[in-house]
Amino acid sequence: MKLLSYVLPIPKYFLLLGFSLLSLLIGPANATDRQARLIFTAELPRILETEQGDYAQLASIVKNYRQQPIPTFFLFGGDSLGPSTLSSFDRGSHIIDILNLLEPDAMGVAKREFSFFEDELSLRSYEASFPVVASNVFDPITGGNLDGLEASVIVQQGDIRIGVLSVLAPAAVEQYPLKRVMITAPVDAVREKAAMLRQAGAELVVLLYSANFDFVDGLIQQHVIDVALRKNELFRLTKTELPITLPANINLSATGEVAVLDLQWTAGAPESLRIQPEFRKLKDQQPDPDVLKVVKSHAARLEQLLGEAIGMTTVQLDTSRRLIRSQENALANLVVDAMIWHTGAEIALVNAGNIRGEKVYPGGTTLTRRDIAMELPYRNQVVLLEITGKQLWAALENGLSEYELLRGRFAHVSGIQMQFDPTQPVGKRVISVQIHGKPLVQKQSYKLATFDYLASGGDGYKSFVDLPQLNYSNQMNKLVAEVVVDYIKLQKNIAPVAENRLVNKARSQ
Repeated sequence: MKLLSYVLPIPKYFLLLGFSLLSLLIGPANATDRQARLIFTAELPRILETEQGDYAQLASIVKNYRQQPIPTFFLFGGDSLGPSTLSSFDRGSHIIDILNLLEPDAMGVAKREFSFFEDELSLRSYEASFPVVASNVFDPITGGNLDGLEASVIVQQGDIRIGVLSVLAPAAVEQYPLKRVMITAPVDAVREKAAMLRQAGAELVVLLYSANFDFVDGLIQQHVIDVALRKNELFRLTKTELPITLPANINLSATGEVAVLDLQWTAGAPESLRIQPEFRKLKDQQPDPDVLKVVKSHAARLEQLLGEAIGMTTVQLDTSRRLIRSQENALANLVVDAMIWHTGAEIALVNAGNIRGEKVYPGGTTLTRRDIAMELPYRNQVVLLEITGKQLWAALENGLSEYELLRGRFAHVSGIQMQFDPTQPVGKRVISVQIHGKPLVQKQSYKLATFDYLASGGDGYKSFVDLPQLNYSNQMNKLVAEVVVDYIKLQKNIAPVAENRLVNKARSQ
């Protein structure tokens, strides 16, 4: 494990020296009292989100607290390099560029940092002027962490040294899917590396995490770690309230929310830690003008690329996350229909997690390339596969396997009519499947259009792996977003609707 110590720049050392001389003259306060402040947030993949605020407002919060005499650490929890409209072009480079202005003490790696897979994350880590931490990633090529990432770091402000860890869930390998790196057991990684951080002089150990881990409170109670920080906006969709956790286990669920934690403890006794939390809203802050200028520059570049009008929707479209991940959706139907038009397939299937706009388009809205790029920000390409009815049924079951959690594996289809019951046990939720009005035949082969991401087994679609890939007459290396743009431009006015392709029998009873 490589331990890094990020210390104050030279000018601040002179300030500290002066402060130390003054302390000798007037006498110290209680020398055993220790004090620090943590600023934490995550999940900011989009820029210029005027309703909730973004990096320019976050910069104001960080700058204000750093001007105060308390040693202040800004820890960023990640989940931001993708997906977004601009990241589909630069693989998240603009996020790193903006974060470099904010100077985080450390950034944790969450699953969305793998939106463009291992090599792109490695490149982003070298663009960052701050450490990027992943404590349970193993790359067999390096024999350790992914190149550019740190397994743990010690960061320093004033005379306070804090150790930082960050862990992912092993399921990230399946969700994206990652071909090279492995995600090791997170609890084992935390125990091992937290002990090493303390031996290296960390006064407190802070864990950044991004999954539903049930071991975090236990690690705090056992004093393996001292503070745990997580942001998960899905809580607001899947639960009526946050789970009850220890005061040192901070969970943020609101969009644009920032935690500011005042910490006090006795030197050499991290178990004495007392935490005073405050929660700030980005939308309530004035943007920092310097950071706002850079944010607007990136947004303007995007507008030049994507401002072209492509057609009009004559009906309302709604891609809110709760809807897109739980029921048939008009815009999702448009996407899969476009894929059949493009490939000549009999059927099409996509996962809801690749549709990310979370936006309502009233009837009469003129759609632009930007709208489609925002809805389909990943760089997925269309592939045509040969699949049996049995394999397709397994894929549909996978799409329903985490229905109650609103996971992105929920399937949208064309040429398929499915009845399902999400109250049944996993693996037994599909009731019936028809292909163009006829019952699915288990041994029959069908031509399926889907994303290359799913064809590689992403989001648990293991039944797609190693299926025969077919050629088609219109075959080009086009992104799915480009296919949908072409489809809309051909029609000029679109009016997609939900038409009982996906029927939830539990709701109809």
